[in-house]
Amino acid sequence: MTSEDIESQASVKQWVTGSVLAQDPAEVREQKLGILADFCAKVGKSPDELVAFCILRKKATGERFLSVKRREAINAWLDEFAGEQGWSGKQAVVNANVVRSFLIHNGVLIQGRVWRG
Repeated sequence: MTSEDIESQASVKQWVTGSVLAQDPAEVREQKLGILADFCAKVGKSPDELVAFCILRKKATGERFLSVKRREAINAWLDEFAGEQGWSGKQAVVNANVVRSFLIHNGVLIQGRVWRG
């Protein structure tokens, strides 16, 4: 899935309208969409599927909730992805936070490492 393809996904539209991504210069926007597209390709999920992966339903009530284990899995995948991309230090944190921003703007509260120069 390319950065152009992912823009048709409802979750990506939500991210763009709910964040500063719409005001970013075109090259910055394309870079962020590319990071998301590459991460989604790595984990074999579309952006919409990535959001859905984090949300489970209780069998008894049907109530939706965020899965702690699945958010931990995403953080582990992000660490692995950053290593595969050759990112380290601040670059690894900032680029992984692009994916976290996408998830947060879609209702998935997820935290990662903080860069402490």
